[in-house]
Amino acid sequence: MATEVLEHLNDETTGEQRLTRRPATIEEFWALPESLLHIEYIEGEIVMAPTPAVPHQRVVRRMLSALEQFVEENELGEMFVSPLDVVLPTGDVVQPDLFFLSTKQVARVRAAKRVEEVPSFLVEILSPGSATQDTITKRELYEQNGVREYWIVDAEKRSVAQLVLRKKHYALTELGEGDAIKGAVLSGFEMKVGELLGS
Repeated sequence: MATEVLEHLNDETTGEQRLTRRPATIEEFWALPESLLHIEYIEGEIVMAPTPAVPHQRVVRRMLSALEQFVEENELGEMFVSPLDVVLPTGDVVQPDLFFLSTKQVARVRAAKRVEEVPSFLVEILSPGSATQDTITKRELYEQNGVREYWIVDAEKRSVAQLVLRKKHYALTELGEGDAIKGAVLSGFEMKVGELLGS
């Protein structure tokens, strides 16, 4: 669900007040109360989503466990999980389901309220209402902001769309349950999609 701001304006010709819609400002977004809900700021709209369903959260937990183990064993940085605001260079604010920050990036955000670093790798897991947002809007946003690797996970179809940045545009590899996914950013990570998503 996207939200715009309703504002009272005085009509200069009639002197009457009327309501008008306008995009929200980033200051209005930051003024929202702290929440565990999934709330993002994309192209001037405050985008809110209901809490994820059980299958979504099971996949998040399973993927986080596998990726976190690899990252920690290789001392690469740290994996993070939503809800946590990531401020992109375009000014948009997103909450990826999972994302990776290198050791240097982690040191810069250690005590921060929000992440003002571009993750080199992130994951979005599709929910019934998020497919267009994740596959079109966020794909363009992440490409534009230089996210090097983006996975779109369809837990229902048991598949992963792996997008890797090549010359400023994403190259897509579609992987099914029996295929092995190999990390581009997390070089050396490899796991069957079915195993990664769990049962």
